[in-house]
Amino acid sequence: MTGKEIDSLLHSADPDRYLCALFAQPEQRAGLLALYGLNLELGRIADSSSESLIGEMKLTWWRDAVADLFASPQKVRRHDVTEGLAPLIGRISLDDISPLIEARFDDIAARPFTDLDDILAYVDNTAGCLARLALKALDAQGSLSDDTVTAAGRAWGLTGLLRAFPIRARIGRAPVGGDALGAVGATPAMLAQGLGEAKVAEARQGVIGAARAACEALAKAGPVPAEAVPAIGYCRLAATHLARLPVNPYALAPDINPLSRRLRLTWLALTGR
Repeated sequence: MTGKEIDSLLHSADPDRYLCALFAQPEQRAGLLALYGLNLELGRIADSSSESLIGEMKLTWWRDAVADLFASPQKVRRHDVTEGLAPLIGRISLDDISPLIEARFDDIAARPFTDLDDILAYVDNTAGCLARLALKALDAQGSLSDDTVTAAGRAWGLTGLLRAFPIRARIGRAPVGGDALGAVGATPAMLAQGLGEAKVAEARQGVIGAARAACEALAKAGPVPAEAVPAIGYCRLAATHLARLPVNPYALAPDINPLSRRLRLTWLALTGR
């Protein structure tokens, strides 16, 4: 995979993050895109691996490849993502980046979420972890409070899980807790078959409420500092995505119009709002 291919994949599969990354300083952009490329690679493994063993092998490769970057002497495997990450070593630590990889092993294992706290922990270790890594890559980690970064990660992460509900349901990791399903007379087994639409819609309300609360907390935090826009600016679009969720949890949510997305993010970069 070439750098241009990573750009193309991010542009199509993760356009909000990709467009925000373009507002980074030229000397910082490659490292930021490498982080987003790693996140994309990790996320695609669970979606594309029909066998859990194959998925585990792929994740283990990435775990080892990232660990090699922190070895002494450093070992950089031949991949545009690892080559892009290599210069970031010193700004980020192995402890910083490991949760992003480790959380995906539960996706491969198809372990259903037990409750809302379980979902929040997953989001904090994926979308939240990535936001913190991006801020460190930009040397902008001091520009936002810890609570604001947590809210940003949760707003984006929870909304993303809800938008991908039908896909997540098929791999056994729909964003709804087993306790919430049980309370409405539904089961995790129903999710993979797309059954119990009304019950499942009711069960996911707690997650929607948590996503809305995170979006509100992020909005109340005020303008996003210019130096942090490439790292978390896209999270301000979570409220727009959330408002477009279909009533049917098994239906895919419509995306934002590409022109509207560009205009919104450009305005954000200019004003922080």
